[in-house]
Amino acid sequence: MKKVIIVLTGVTLACLLSACTSDQLKSEQKTEREAMSAKQSADRQFEHAEVALAASTATTAAAAANLAAKKQQQSQADAALEQIVCPQPAE
Repeated sequence: MKKVIIVLTGVTLACLLSACTSDQLKSEQKTEREAMSAKQSADRQFEHAEVALAASTATTAAAAANLAAKKQQQSQADAALEQIVCPQPAE
Protein backbone atom coordinates (compact mmCIF):
# COMPACT_ATOMS: atom_id res chain seq x y z
CA MET A 1 0.00 0.00 0.00
CA LYS A 2 2.84 2.36 0.85
CA LYS A 3 4.45 1.67 -2.50
CA VAL A 4 1.20 2.41 -4.34
CA ILE A 5 0.87 5.76 -2.56
CA ILE A 6 4.50 6.63 -3.36
CA VAL A 7 4.03 5.63 -7.01
CA LEU A 8 0.76 7.59 -7.29
CA THR A 9 2.38 10.60 -5.64
CA GLY A 10 5.32 10.33 -8.02
CA VAL A 11 3.04 10.03 -11.04
CA THR A 12 0.95 12.98 -9.86
CA LEU A 13 4.07 15.07 -9.26
CA ALA A 14 5.44 14.10 -12.68
CA CYS A 15 2.16 15.08 -14.33
CA LEU A 16 2.13 18.42 -12.53
CA LEU A 17 5.71 19.12 -13.53
CA SER A 18 4.93 17.99 -17.06
CA ALA A 19 1.98 20.37 -17.26
CA CYS A 20 4.11 23.29 -16.06
CA THR A 21 6.84 22.45 -18.49
CA SER A 22 4.32 22.03 -21.27
CA ASP A 23 2.83 25.50 -20.65
CA GLN A 24 6.30 27.00 -20.43
CA LEU A 25 7.35 25.20 -23.60
CA LYS A 26 4.21 26.38 -25.40
CA SER A 27 4.94 29.92 -24.29
CA GLU A 28 8.52 29.72 -25.53
CA GLN A 29 7.39 28.26 -28.86
CA LYS A 30 4.83 31.02 -29.26
CA THR A 31 7.49 33.64 -28.55
CA GLU A 32 9.82 31.98 -31.06
CA ARG A 33 7.08 31.88 -33.71
CA GLU A 34 6.30 35.56 -33.14
CA ALA A 35 9.98 36.48 -33.37
CA MET A 36 10.40 34.42 -36.55
CA SER A 37 7.32 36.03 -38.07
CA ALA A 38 8.66 39.50 -37.23
CA LYS A 39 12.03 38.62 -38.77
CA GLN A 40 10.44 37.30 -41.96
CA SER A 41 8.30 40.41 -42.22
CA ALA A 42 11.35 42.64 -41.75
CA ASP A 43 13.25 40.63 -44.38
CA ARG A 44 10.41 41.06 -46.88
CA GLN A 45 10.19 44.79 -46.17
CA PHE A 46 13.95 45.11 -46.64
CA GLU A 47 13.78 43.31 -49.99
CA HIS A 48 10.93 45.56 -51.12
CA ALA A 49 12.92 48.63 -50.06
CA GLU A 50 15.94 47.42 -52.03
CA VAL A 51 13.78 46.96 -55.14
CA ALA A 52 12.23 50.40 -54.67
CA LEU A 53 15.69 51.95 -54.24
CA ALA A 54 16.96 50.28 -57.40
CA ALA A 55 13.93 51.51 -59.34
CA SER A 56 14.30 54.99 -57.88
CA THR A 57 18.00 55.07 -58.71
CA ALA A 58 17.30 53.97 -62.28
CA THR A 59 14.59 56.61 -62.63
CA THR A 60 16.90 59.27 -61.23
CA ALA A 61 19.69 58.27 -63.63
CA ALA A 62 17.26 58.37 -66.58
CA ALA A 63 15.97 61.77 -65.48
CA ALA A 64 19.53 63.11 -65.15
CA ALA A 65 20.40 61.85 -68.65
CA ASN A 66 17.21 63.42 -70.02
CA LEU A 67 18.04 66.71 -68.32
CA ALA A 68 21.56 66.70 -69.77
CA ALA A 69 20.13 66.03 -73.25
CA LYS A 70 17.62 68.87 -72.88
CA LYS A 71 20.38 71.24 -71.73
CA GLN A 72 22.41 70.27 -74.81
CA GLN A 73 19.39 70.94 -77.05
CA GLN A 74 18.89 74.28 -75.31
CA SER A 75 22.52 75.26 -75.90
CA GLN A 76 22.27 74.29 -79.57
CA ALA A 77 19.03 76.24 -79.96
CA ASP A 78 20.63 79.28 -78.28
CA ALA A 79 23.62 79.06 -80.61
CA ALA A 80 21.39 78.73 -83.67
CA LEU A 81 19.25 81.69 -82.59
CA GLU A 82 22.34 83.77 -81.92
CA GLN A 83 23.63 82.99 -85.44
CA ILE A 84 20.31 84.15 -86.91
CA VAL A 85 19.88 87.28 -84.78
CA CYS A 86 23.51 88.33 -84.62
CA PRO A 87 25.26 86.89 -87.65
CA GLN A 88 29.03 87.01 -87.66
CA PRO A 89 30.39 89.41 -90.22
CA ALA A 90 31.98 87.68 -93.17
CA GLU A 91 35.66 88.41 -93.47
